Amino acid sequence: MPGTRSASLPAPRSTHWLDRAYAALSSRHKLFSEGWGDERVIESLASGRFFADEIAAIGPAFGPARREGSLEVRDGSCTSPLSRLPDATRTMHLRWLRASASSGPTTLSARATQPRRAALLLAGSREEGYGRRTSVFAPLAREGIDLFLLENPFYGLRRPPGQVGGNVRTVAEQMLLNLGMIEESRSLLAWMAQRHERITIAGYSMGGHMALCAGVLAGRDVGIAAMAAGSSPVPIYTRDLLSRSVDFEALARSRGTTIDDARARLAELFGRADATLLPPPRVPSRAVLVAIERDGYVSLAECERLHAHWPGSTLRRVPGGHVSAMFTQRAALRSAVRDTA
Repeated sequence: MPGTRSASLPAPRSTHWLDRAYAALSSRHKLFSEGWGDERVIESLASGRFFADEIAAIGPAFGPARREGSLEVRDGSCTSPLSRLPDATRTMHLRWLRASASSGPTTLSARATQPRRAALLLAGSREEGYGRRTSVFAPLAREGIDLFLLENPFYGLRRPPGQVGGNVRTVAEQMLLNLGMIEESRSLLAWMAQRHERITIAGYSMGGHMALCAGVLAGRDVGIAAMAAGSSPVPIYTRDLLSRSVDFEALARSRGTTIDDARARLAELFGRADATLLPPPRVPSRAVLVAIERDGYVSLAECERLHAHWPGSTLRRVPGGHVSAMFTQRAALRSAVRDTA
């Protein structure tokens, strides 16, 4: 894989205007509008071990393939290994994209001479369905990398009754969402490893943070492409642009505290998800971090801190903001996944 550890990042640049505009628009719909939620869930996750000691075996069942252009598409499902998820969110939904047998360089004869590669692509915050990831990463499937797209718990087909869009109602549900992403990813990576020679896990924004956590905890050699993701979610939810969507007034009301107290408690809880508390990847040379230079959601400093914790990983900087890079830097994002797979 090309690239070595980069030099120190330059001084932060101004936040991209599109990030500020998107934050203003999305903040009309609040996260955690019903407060902290089930305190038993919060305390159990805050005080105990987050992750299962053993990775649960799963067997996704996929429907028949359908042809979409040069791709074969299959939709599948199975039961989540995380039993504490609410019933409405327990069924995992995922999509499998691969090149059709007759498309371009990935004919059956070409596949026979290439290692079977696959990438698990995780969704970002409030990202429902498979459309965004398909539009960015589908070209990789045409190159011969099988793509697996997982729907997050509490989103899309897994959205619980009463929730509006991807606006998770409580902190407890957000914690379960993130834990579900990691445990389901660990199980999916184990399942993928039985069918593919080289596997990687990737994601953008929250999907990138969960991908790097799951990749480190996979118990096997996997590639990791963490894009627009840093070491800690704390500044994202308490200081940077996403924090404008957090309903701190509802959090304060639900415990009879001040907004400052609510912000401090959220920082303490989410600080337990700091990636520097986990070991580095087994194969750091197969880890690529992509930092967005004018990102208003994930700071360059957090990307650099994670890179320092992963000696031997590659840090790439691309221009743009958190929102704009999904449109203007698609080739760079695909390259990060390709180079880890």
